[in-house]
Order: sequence, then structure tokens, then C-alpha cells
Amino acid sequence: MKIIEELSESLNLEKGMRVLDLGCGKGLTSIFLAKEYDVTVFATELWISATENYERIKSMGLEDKIIPIHAEAHDLPFANEFFDLAICVDAYNYFGVEEDYLTKYLAPLVKKEGQIGVEVPRLKEEFTNGVSVELQPYWFDDMNSLHSCDWWYNLWKNCDSASIHECKELQCF
Repeated sequence: MKIIEELSESLNLEKGMRVLDLGCGKGLTSIFLAKEYDVTVFATELWISATENYERIKSMGLEDKIIPIHAEAHDLPFANEFFDLAICVDAYNYFGVEEDYLTKYLAPLVKKEGQIGVEVPRLKEEFTNGVSVELQPYWFDDMNSLHSCDWWYNLWKNCDSASIHECKELQCF
């Protein structure tokens, strides 16, 4: 929960906002946002069913604040400019490494003056000569989406429909 707590501190969250929680997993970040900020959250996840998340949401008494959605990140069932805020904690690196993902799929869903907050597992710096010999026994193909803050900044800065206010390592790491 430290990640969403720290990320939330750098966002302008206000009661009644509509929030997309993309790649929400079991909805813990959605539950936090609904309880702490009294926002309406669309908890969107591909790998956990909306029904499973809904049961968890109901058990917390938040069924009027959190709407569970089962969707893939390239086929989101929302209108353009529907959200005040989109967040993605610990999942963006699985689908957002494409050069046009932010421009084509995520930014259009957020209002013009809205916000996007992303936290990704990352490298301190990019490998210059591939994965080091010491790391190779522990490195798996799906880890190829791990990049540095500089790499993410360079990817996102080309999005005309969003501006970057900060790209930094969180203190909770």
C-alpha cells in the first residue's frame, strides 16, 4: 500500500472524481482510493475476473464506489475524456512499452485537464551491454519490460496529449 499512498500524494485527488485503476489486480489500490479519497473507481483488470473483484469490493462495503471491469489494456470500454484520473500501479510495463500506447489507448480516456499516475517496477539505469552475467540466471523474458525512469520519460515525452509533471523513483523503494 505504500506505493499507492506515495503516488497519491503527488496527484490532485478530489471527492467525486472518476478514476480508472488500470491493471488493478485484486483491487487493493481501488479500495484504498475509494476509502481515502471518496472517488468512484473503475477497477479494470484482465487476469482477475470482475466477479471475483466485486466479491472483495462488496465485503469492504464499497460496491457503490468501485465498479469492477474485466478488460484488456488495448481494448478499454470507456468513452474518451471519461476520467478525471487514470492510475496504474505495477502493471503498465506489461502493456505500455509500445511507443504509441499512451497516445492511442490511455490519454484519450482522460479529460484534457485530467491526470495520469503510473508506477512501474524499474531498473536504476538501462543495461548498456545486455543483462549482466551475474543477473542472467535470474532474468526472465517478461523482465525485458523493466526500464529506467529516463527510458520511461523518453517514451512518454512524445505524447502530444499528455504532459509530464514528474518522472521519479518513489521514496518507498
